[in-house]
Amino acid sequence: MKWTKKNIIDYYLQNEFAYKLWGPNMHYGFWEKDVKTQRQASLRFNEVMAKTAAITSDDHVLDAGCGVGGASIFLAKTIGCKSTGITITPRQVDLAYKNAKKAGVSHLVEFKEMDYMHTTFPDNTFSVVWGLESICYAEPKIDFIKEAFRVLKDNGRLIIGDGFASRDHYEGKDAWLMKRWMDGWIVNNLETPEKFISFSREAGFRESAYRDVTEYVKKTSRIMLYTSLPFLPLHLIDRVIRIKQYTTDALWNQYFAMKKKLWEYGIFLAKK
Repeated sequence: MKWTKKNIIDYYLQNEFAYKLWGPNMHYGFWEKDVKTQRQASLRFNEVMAKTAAITSDDHVLDAGCGVGGASIFLAKTIGCKSTGITITPRQVDLAYKNAKKAGVSHLVEFKEMDYMHTTFPDNTFSVVWGLESICYAEPKIDFIKEAFRVLKDNGRLIIGDGFASRDHYEGKDAWLMKRWMDGWIVNNLETPEKFISFSREAGFRESAYRDVTEYVKKTSRIMLYTSLPFLPLHLIDRVIRIKQYTTDALWNQYFAMKKKLWEYGIFLAKK
Protein backbone atom coordinates (compact mmCIF):
# COMPACT_ATOMS: atom_id res chain seq x y z
CA MET A 1 0.00 0.00 0.00
CA LYS A 2 1.27 3.46 -0.90
CA TRP A 3 0.42 6.10 1.70
CA THR A 4 -1.21 9.30 0.47
CA LYS A 5 -1.35 12.88 1.74
CA LYS A 6 -4.77 12.15 3.23
CA ASN A 7 -3.33 9.18 5.15
CA ILE A 8 -0.66 11.44 6.65
CA ILE A 9 -3.17 14.11 7.66
CA ASP A 10 -5.47 11.51 9.24
CA TYR A 11 -2.55 9.96 11.12
CA TYR A 12 -1.59 13.25 12.78
CA LEU A 13 -5.19 14.06 13.65
CA GLN A 14 -5.73 10.63 15.22
CA ASN A 15 -2.50 10.80 17.23
CA GLU A 16 -2.70 14.43 18.35
CA PHE A 17 -2.97 13.53 22.05
CA ALA A 18 0.07 11.25 21.96
CA TYR A 19 2.16 13.94 20.32
CA LYS A 20 0.91 16.48 22.84
CA LEU A 21 2.35 14.32 25.60
CA TRP A 22 5.65 14.14 23.71
CA GLY A 23 5.84 17.93 23.41
CA PRO A 24 5.76 20.56 20.64
CA ASN A 25 9.16 19.42 19.33
CA MET A 26 8.02 16.09 17.97
CA HIS A 27 11.25 14.28 17.14
CA TYR A 28 13.86 11.86 18.48
CA GLY A 29 16.03 14.44 20.17
CA PHE A 30 19.77 14.57 20.76
CA TRP A 31 21.11 12.95 23.93
CA GLU A 32 24.35 14.36 25.29
CA LYS A 33 25.74 13.87 28.79
CA ASP A 34 23.96 16.86 30.32
CA VAL A 35 20.58 16.00 28.76
CA LYS A 36 18.22 14.41 31.30
CA THR A 37 14.77 14.30 29.69
CA GLN A 38 13.20 13.67 26.31
CA ARG A 39 12.01 17.26 26.02
CA GLN A 40 15.52 18.52 26.79
CA ALA A 41 16.84 16.16 24.12
CA SER A 42 14.35 17.55 21.61
CA LEU A 43 15.44 21.11 22.31
CA ARG A 44 19.09 20.09 22.07
CA PHE A 45 18.48 18.66 18.60
CA ASN A 46 17.04 22.02 17.56
CA GLU A 47 20.22 23.66 18.85
CA VAL A 48 22.44 21.22 16.95
CA MET A 49 20.49 21.76 13.73
CA ALA A 50 20.60 25.54 14.09
CA LYS A 51 24.33 25.50 14.76
CA THR A 52 24.98 23.17 11.81
CA ALA A 53 23.07 25.51 9.48
CA ALA A 54 24.72 28.58 11.08
CA ILE A 55 21.34 30.27 11.59
CA THR A 56 21.43 33.89 12.80
CA SER A 57 18.87 36.58 13.58
CA ASP A 58 19.22 37.83 9.99
CA ASP A 59 17.86 34.60 8.50
CA HIS A 60 14.36 33.85 7.27
CA VAL A 61 13.70 30.13 7.73
CA LEU A 62 11.18 27.97 5.90
CA ASP A 63 10.17 25.25 8.38
CA ALA A 64 9.08 22.54 5.94
CA GLY A 65 6.62 20.23 7.69
CA CYS A 66 6.42 22.39 10.80
CA GLY A 67 3.97 20.30 12.84
CA VAL A 68 2.65 22.41 15.72
CA GLY A 69 5.41 24.98 15.29
CA GLY A 70 8.03 23.68 17.71
CA ALA A 71 11.13 24.41 15.62
CA SER A 72 9.89 27.76 14.28
CA ILE A 73 9.07 28.94 17.78
CA PHE A 74 12.42 27.72 19.10
CA LEU A 75 14.33 29.56 16.38
CA ALA A 76 12.37 32.77 16.90
CA LYS A 77 12.70 32.67 20.68
CA THR A 78 16.36 31.67 20.97
CA ILE A 79 17.90 33.23 17.86
CA GLY A 80 15.42 35.96 16.95
CA CYS A 81 15.09 35.05 13.29
CA LYS A 82 11.92 35.02 11.19
CA SER A 83 10.37 31.66 10.42
CA THR A 84 7.55 30.55 8.14
CA GLY A 85 6.17 27.12 8.96
CA ILE A 86 4.16 25.08 6.48
CA THR A 87 2.17 21.89 7.01
CA ILE A 88 -0.46 19.94 5.09
CA THR A 89 -2.53 19.50 8.26
CA PRO A 90 -4.88 22.48 8.85
CA ARG A 91 -5.32 21.63 12.53
CA GLN A 92 -1.57 21.99 13.08
CA VAL A 93 -1.63 25.53 11.68
CA ASP A 94 -4.11 26.57 14.38
CA LEU A 95 -2.12 24.86 17.13
CA ALA A 96 1.14 26.40 15.90
CA TYR A 97 -0.30 29.92 16.09
CA LYS A 98 -1.56 29.24 19.62
CA ASN A 99 1.84 27.93 20.69
CA ALA A 100 3.58 30.94 19.15
CA LYS A 101 1.31 33.33 21.02
CA LYS A 102 2.05 31.56 24.32
CA ALA A 103 5.78 31.81 23.60
CA GLY A 104 5.53 35.52 22.78
CA VAL A 105 6.97 35.22 19.26
CA SER A 106 3.89 35.83 17.11
CA HIS A 107 5.64 38.82 15.51
CA LEU A 108 8.43 36.61 14.15
CA VAL A 109 6.56 33.55 12.89
CA GLU A 110 3.74 32.67 10.54
CA PHE A 111 2.18 29.34 9.61
CA LYS A 112 0.45 28.22 6.45
CA GLU A 113 -1.34 25.16 5.13
CA MET A 114 0.89 24.21 2.22
CA ASP A 115 2.62 21.21 0.62
CA TYR A 116 6.40 21.61 0.82
CA MET A 117 6.71 19.73 -2.46
CA HIS A 118 4.78 22.45 -4.30
CA THR A 119 4.97 25.77 -2.47
CA THR A 120 3.62 29.08 -3.72
CA PHE A 121 6.61 31.13 -2.57
CA PRO A 122 8.59 33.12 -5.15
CA ASP A 123 12.11 32.06 -6.12
CA ASN A 124 14.89 33.10 -3.74
CA THR A 125 12.62 33.81 -0.75
CA PHE A 126 14.38 32.12 2.18
CA SER A 127 17.92 31.92 3.49
CA VAL A 128 17.33 28.53 5.18
CA VAL A 129 15.01 25.60 4.49
CA TRP A 130 14.62 23.41 7.60
CA GLY A 131 13.15 19.91 7.71
CA LEU A 132 13.17 17.99 10.99
CA GLU A 133 11.57 14.53 10.78
CA SER A 134 9.29 15.73 8.02
CA ILE A 135 11.22 15.09 4.81
CA CYS A 136 10.80 11.33 5.28
CA TYR A 137 7.28 11.94 3.92
CA ALA A 138 8.51 13.56 0.69
CA GLU A 139 7.65 11.47 -2.36
CA PRO A 140 9.91 11.55 -4.30
CA LYS A 141 12.53 13.23 -2.16
CA ILE A 142 14.44 14.69 -5.07
CA ASP A 143 11.39 16.84 -5.88
CA PHE A 144 11.46 18.33 -2.39
CA ILE A 145 15.18 19.07 -2.72
CA LYS A 146 14.58 20.80 -6.05
CA GLU A 147 11.79 22.89 -4.52
CA ALA A 148 14.04 23.80 -1.58
CA PHE A 149 16.71 24.93 -4.04
CA ARG A 150 14.19 27.07 -5.91
CA VAL A 151 12.95 29.00 -2.86
CA LEU A 152 16.42 29.46 -1.35
CA LYS A 153 18.45 32.60 -1.91
CA ASP A 154 22.03 32.40 -3.15
CA ASN A 155 24.23 31.00 -0.36
CA GLY A 156 21.09 29.62 1.31
CA ARG A 157 21.20 26.38 3.28
CA LEU A 158 19.04 23.27 3.34
CA ILE A 159 19.18 21.47 6.70
CA ILE A 160 17.49 18.11 7.31
CA GLY A 161 17.41 15.95 10.43
CA ASP A 162 15.73 12.61 9.81
CA GLY A 163 15.96 8.87 9.36
CA PHE A 164 18.01 7.62 6.42
CA ALA A 165 18.17 4.20 4.80
CA SER A 166 21.39 2.31 5.44
CA ARG A 167 21.19 0.52 2.09
CA ASP A 168 19.48 0.88 -1.27
CA HIS A 169 17.46 -2.33 -1.12
CA TYR A 170 16.05 -4.63 1.55
CA GLU A 171 15.03 -8.25 1.17
CA GLY A 172 13.28 -10.91 3.23
CA LYS A 173 12.95 -10.25 6.95
CA ASP A 174 14.86 -6.98 6.69
CA ALA A 175 12.38 -5.63 4.16
CA TRP A 176 9.46 -6.75 6.32
CA LEU A 177 10.93 -5.12 9.45
CA MET A 178 11.53 -1.81 7.68
CA LYS A 179 8.05 -1.80 6.18
CA ARG A 180 6.37 -2.54 9.52
CA TRP A 181 7.90 0.41 11.35
CA MET A 182 7.57 2.84 8.45
CA ASP A 183 3.93 1.86 7.90
CA GLY A 184 3.28 2.64 11.55
CA TRP A 185 4.20 6.27 10.87
CA ILE A 186 2.75 6.37 7.34
CA VAL A 187 6.18 6.73 5.70
CA ASN A 188 6.56 5.23 2.22
CA ASN A 189 10.33 5.03 2.02
CA LEU A 190 13.69 6.32 3.21
CA GLU A 191 16.68 7.17 1.04
CA THR A 192 20.39 6.72 1.78
CA PRO A 193 22.66 9.67 2.62
CA GLU A 194 24.44 9.01 -0.68
CA LYS A 195 21.17 9.49 -2.55
CA PHE A 196 20.54 12.80 -0.77
CA ILE A 197 24.00 14.01 -1.76
CA SER A 198 23.34 12.94 -5.36
CA PHE A 199 19.90 14.58 -5.37
CA SER A 200 21.30 17.86 -4.02
CA ARG A 201 24.00 17.89 -6.69
CA GLU A 202 21.37 17.28 -9.38
CA ALA A 203 19.19 20.10 -7.98
CA GLY A 204 22.10 22.54 -8.24
CA PHE A 205 23.48 22.79 -4.70
CA ARG A 206 27.20 23.56 -4.76
CA GLU A 207 28.13 21.47 -1.73
CA SER A 208 26.61 19.07 0.77
CA ALA A 209 27.57 17.14 3.88
CA TYR A 210 26.12 14.40 6.04
CA ARG A 211 26.64 13.48 9.69
CA ASP A 212 25.48 10.19 11.19
CA VAL A 213 24.11 10.97 14.68
CA THR A 214 22.49 7.61 15.41
CA GLU A 215 24.40 7.24 18.68
CA TYR A 216 22.76 10.41 19.97
CA VAL A 217 19.19 9.22 19.31
CA LYS A 218 19.43 5.60 20.46
CA LYS A 219 18.09 6.43 23.92
CA THR A 220 14.87 7.77 22.40
CA SER A 221 14.62 4.64 20.27
CA ARG A 222 14.72 2.58 23.48
CA ILE A 223 12.14 4.83 25.16
CA MET A 224 9.81 4.22 22.22
CA LEU A 225 10.34 0.48 22.57
CA TYR A 226 9.44 0.63 26.27
CA THR A 227 6.33 2.66 25.44
CA SER A 228 5.12 -0.15 23.18
CA LEU A 229 5.63 -2.92 25.77
CA PRO A 230 2.00 -2.95 26.99
CA PHE A 231 1.16 -4.18 23.49
CA LEU A 232 3.77 -6.98 23.61
CA PRO A 233 1.21 -9.78 22.96
CA LEU A 234 0.29 -8.14 19.66
CA HIS A 235 3.93 -7.82 18.66
CA LEU A 236 4.57 -11.49 19.40
CA ILE A 237 1.46 -12.67 17.56
CA ASP A 238 2.54 -10.56 14.61
CA ARG A 239 5.72 -12.64 14.29
CA VAL A 240 3.56 -15.66 13.47
CA ILE A 241 0.39 -14.23 11.96
CA ARG A 242 0.44 -10.94 10.09
CA ILE A 243 -2.17 -8.80 11.80
CA LYS A 244 -3.64 -5.43 10.99
CA GLN A 245 -1.27 -2.49 11.32
CA TYR A 246 -1.37 -0.63 14.64
CA THR A 247 0.44 2.56 15.54
CA THR A 248 2.53 1.11 18.36
CA ASP A 249 4.05 -1.27 15.82
CA ALA A 250 6.26 1.59 14.68
CA LEU A 251 7.52 2.16 18.23
CA TRP A 252 8.44 -1.51 18.52
CA ASN A 253 9.97 -2.17 15.12
CA GLN A 254 11.91 1.08 14.68
CA TYR A 255 14.10 -0.08 17.58
CA PHE A 256 14.90 -3.49 16.16
CA ALA A 257 15.44 -2.08 12.67
CA MET A 258 17.93 0.42 14.09
CA LYS A 259 19.60 -2.31 16.17
CA LYS A 260 20.13 -4.33 12.98
CA LYS A 261 21.56 -1.18 11.36
CA LEU A 262 18.90 -1.20 8.67
CA TRP A 263 18.45 2.55 9.09
CA GLU A 264 20.31 5.40 10.72
CA TYR A 265 19.60 8.91 11.94
CA GLY A 266 21.48 11.78 10.40
CA ILE A 267 21.80 15.47 9.68
CA PHE A 268 22.10 16.55 6.06
CA LEU A 269 23.27 20.01 5.00
CA ALA A 270 23.40 21.45 1.48
CA LYS A 271 24.47 24.95 0.41
CA LYS A 272 23.22 26.79 -2.67
